[in-house]
Amino acid sequence: MDDFGIWLSTLGYALPELLGMGIALALLLTSARPGHGRRIGLIGLGAMIAASLLSIGLVVVQNLALRGGGAGSLSQAFAFFNLAHVVLNVLSMGGLVTLVWGLCVQTQVGEKR
Repeated sequence: MDDFGIWLSTLGYALPELLGMGIALALLLTSARPGHGRRIGLIGLGAMIAASLLSIGLVVVQNLALRGGGAGSLSQAFAFFNLAHVVLNVLSMGGLVTLVWGLCVQTQVGEKR
């Protein structure tokens, strides 16, 4: 039961973000006018979803490493995990900036796109 609680809490931390991005994806696909801005927004949202899913995978691998390994290998592994989390956060930030850029492009009035 202890392992189940760990996996459930991992999913619980990620679920609100994933639900929000799922709603944003549905809105972009159904409500946004087709065009260059929508395409940019979908690319940004795709980057954010990918970063979130990869982050969940990284947390799972990190939890498995905690369960199995010795202290020496864990110190090196945590440096890798921290670096990977930073890279995924930068990817998610880039996705958010791209999503907002697409919104700005889509809402510009009177300009050719």
